[in-house]
Amino acid sequence: MKSETENLPLIFQERVKEFGNRPALLSHDDEDIQAISWFEFGRLVREFALGLSSMGVGTGERMAILSENRPEWIISDLAIQAIGSISVPIYSTLTPKEIEFILLDSGASTIIISDAHQYKKIAGIKDGVPSLKRIIGFDVEGEEVVSMKSVMAVGMDEKDDAFLNLRIHGIKADNIATIIYTSGTTGRPKGVMLSHKNLISNIRASLNQIIVKSDDLYLSFLPMSHIFERMIHHLMIHQGATIAYSKGFASVGADVAFFKPTVMAGVPFLFQRIKEKIIESVKKGGFVKSKLFSWAYGKGKERLATDSNHLFSRAAERLVLKKIRDRINPRLRYFISGGAPLPKEVGEFFWALGIPLLEGYGLTETSPVVSVNSLNAVKLGTVGKPISGVEVKIGSDGEIQVKGPNVMKGYWNMPEATKEVIKDGWFSTGDTGSIDKDGFLIITDRKKDIIITALGKNVAPQRLETLLRQSRYIKDAVIFGDKKPHLVALIVPELERLKEYSNGMEISYDNDKELINDKRIYRFYEDIVHKMLKDLARFEQIRRFALISELTQDTGELTPTLKIKRRVVEEKYKSVIDELYAAL
Repeated sequence: MKSETENLPLIFQERVKEFGNRPALLSHDDEDIQAISWFEFGRLVREFALGLSSMGVGTGERMAILSENRPEWIISDLAIQAIGSISVPIYSTLTPKEIEFILLDSGASTIIISDAHQYKKIAGIKDGVPSLKRIIGFDVEGEEVVSMKSVMAVGMDEKDDAFLNLRIHGIKADNIATIIYTSGTTGRPKGVMLSHKNLISNIRASLNQIIVKSDDLYLSFLPMSHIFERMIHHLMIHQGATIAYSKGFASVGADVAFFKPTVMAGVPFLFQRIKEKIIESVKKGGFVKSKLFSWAYGKGKERLATDSNHLFSRAAERLVLKKIRDRINPRLRYFISGGAPLPKEVGEFFWALGIPLLEGYGLTETSPVVSVNSLNAVKLGTVGKPISGVEVKIGSDGEIQVKGPNVMKGYWNMPEATKEVIKDGWFSTGDTGSIDKDGFLIITDRKKDIIITALGKNVAPQRLETLLRQSRYIKDAVIFGDKKPHLVALIVPELERLKEYSNGMEISYDNDKELINDKRIYRFYEDIVHKMLKDLARFEQIRRFALISELTQDTGELTPTLKIKRRVVEEKYKSVIDELYAAL
């Protein structure tokens, strides 16, 4: 049966034959585009796969990929899977100690790295990883590192397509395709085993709600080591679309202007920033421009609420809204948001402009998509309806549970942890939420993050933090209050905007620390916190807060996908939090 033997490399081979000379992968150096056709894409995967096989890489071996986004990443991933091995993606921003843990836990025999910077990390830990036999580099080679080109050269000489086809056809749908390590926000990272069946079922079910066409161009900038970006890559490959690679988050704006993608995926932080830039641009345009935008935006919201197309809405579309969309990117069909909760106001903003922003929900353990808003069925403030074949129910304690072909095989080498979260086929997500009368899923918070105050009130901190981040002067916020009578918070200011404000108020300071410790700045933030949370219940109000300089991945407070490690933050700032409560 094809369903039992279907796998990702087999689907890829079919797309190579189908789309041939059409562009598959794009990257750029200044103004020059480097294009790889589908035929070339297929050849590179085939040669790398044969080269790996000739080096003795066997079925079921774990092979790590430590690289930034680039065409070689997906070429490596597909080549690893084509010979029946298992890819283990590692975030390029992880520290040597974090990388060492993943290599040891997975028992990886090979690591594929991008450049000399990544090799420096490996050089210091490789002797402590007994399973590691090979290091392969995209842009680095030496005594201990063989270049990807050298491996491909061996594969080119082999030219044994029959051998490779035999290995591909021998891969069962239930075989493990990849092991992806969780970010460790709630403890040690766990290796999530995802099969070809897990991923393929999720790809096809997602395509029923996220329309991808063969002439689409997708801009990739989120890390491919994250399941969200990896899945979207496979959506594009499945449909024969083109993938363009951004040079990184800092250059996304320039890359959008350069490639003019039709589809983009991002995290809420990106869309919040785009919204702020649009509003700032409007304000700089003067009184008339601001008034015209307010009128047109109001009509856009009206059209969104009523699906109205009366004369004034069409006028707003022609005079203002289309011009804004054209400045962003005239070819853009829609955005996809994932990775964290999207503030309802941000989603409403883009839909009112006429740019669909499709928010979804998922986890690494669910391959990842559980639900998503579609172009034809959207409800702002929700994460959409479950995709086909996936069942969702809410447990007695409010926890979201998922069942379907997308649920992982389990955690690598952690059978007990697997049994804790999968019972009778139902995966316990660790998130709390509800399903409304129309079948749309609403996320409340992480179950372990729910705060129960000393008064017995349940507070979802993520909801409050999302509201606070709506202020242009707040970059991040972390709320505490478990078993305490009141809530307190640590707030990270948007320093550049804060400096603009302080200059306007003629507040002098010698350094950033002096600025955020100024009493006038604290009072300014008191007003902001009150404004952002004014509609919440009394027990959800922040009684006191402290301004802190930064939360970063380098100092351990954030994961590579910018999720907050609450335990780390709470431990690091324990004395600050204690002082906040002592002052109440």
